[in-house]
Amino acid sequence: MNDSYDLARDLSAVRRSLAADMPEAVIFYCGRALEATSAQAVSALALEPGAQVFANLDLLERLSCISRPALYLGHALRRLANDARHILRPLSKQDAEFAALCVGPWLQWYLEDFFRGPRTPIADENFGIPGATGHVGSVLSLLRKQHASGADISDALLGLADDSVAKIPALSSMIAESLISCGRVTESETILNAALVHAPDDLRLNQLYALARRRLGQPAEALALLKKLSGRYSEDEETIGITAGAMKAASDDAGAARLYAKGWQLSHDRNLYLGVNAAALELWLGKPGSKEHAAHVADLFARRNSKLAASGIDVSGQRDYYDMVTEAEARLLSGDNTGARTLYADAFTRFASRKGDIDGTRHQANRSIALLGGEPLE
Repeated sequence: MNDSYDLARDLSAVRRSLAADMPEAVIFYCGRALEATSAQAVSALALEPGAQVFANLDLLERLSCISRPALYLGHALRRLANDARHILRPLSKQDAEFAALCVGPWLQWYLEDFFRGPRTPIADENFGIPGATGHVGSVLSLLRKQHASGADISDALLGLADDSVAKIPALSSMIAESLISCGRVTESETILNAALVHAPDDLRLNQLYALARRRLGQPAEALALLKKLSGRYSEDEETIGITAGAMKAASDDAGAARLYAKGWQLSHDRNLYLGVNAAALELWLGKPGSKEHAAHVADLFARRNSKLAASGIDVSGQRDYYDMVTEAEARLLSGDNTGARTLYADAFTRFASRKGDIDGTRHQANRSIALLGGEPLE
């Protein structure tokens, strides 16, 4: 955020535009707030911000410096701002209200929760934006608390998931992902089906529905849906990862290996999750290079962590579950058995409520360990 940017002025403009039923203006000002604060968040890490919002959100995610709810809200708001900027579709009052619902908790993350942010209490938590109370506001609050505490909030989320939530794809996605992570996959499908009625083409909803099908033991159904998505999102890393996971579940290790390798290449060695899975599949298929490729991923983690530490930044308490277990798997496959097991144990303890995720992680690790000749993870 440069010195000339006035956040309070733009938030006032959001309120005026909402009152005047000017959806494009609401989304424009919300998008400006996201653009400025995401750039400032990167600058606070002693790094150079990117020219695009996506690049800044992506960097914050890779460094484990942003909560999952804030990341989802940031991307949802970014997509809405793109719709407005590039005139991709007509925008409604509902779109404008959702943009306002995104910007409030996004700014709560940046101003209050971000460990390198202003740490400034917000006098008006909802910024005077209509719709920020009720079930939608309660869901957002629960998700923030879950990230901080790691508690299982599944029952509370299910009790709040009414039609007002179903009409907001990004919020329904966050609820569904939380349920899937905690092993409540059947309930997640109920949430996803309700949301897909309102937004049948939403990418994230469809990705998660496919993930739920795969975790419920229906990889063929998951693959059928993902193949439809792949035509439009052939280079989307999330779609690639979920599709490759469904291929693994369908015993198509060779196909999964090719897809993980493609995703790793497309990411230019940035998506470490795809990289470590590519290395694991090489091991399973008996191909050479698995250990060296895993060592490269482990080295990328080490360099990233070292760079942050040199800037006085300790993200050990901020890391996401998958960031931790991806590094653990890279260490395991590269031969650092002790370091890997320590990281796995830390992640399993810290995110104990994510039973579904832990089961999948343990299963994959133990398949590799069996080939490496070690003792399985408990």
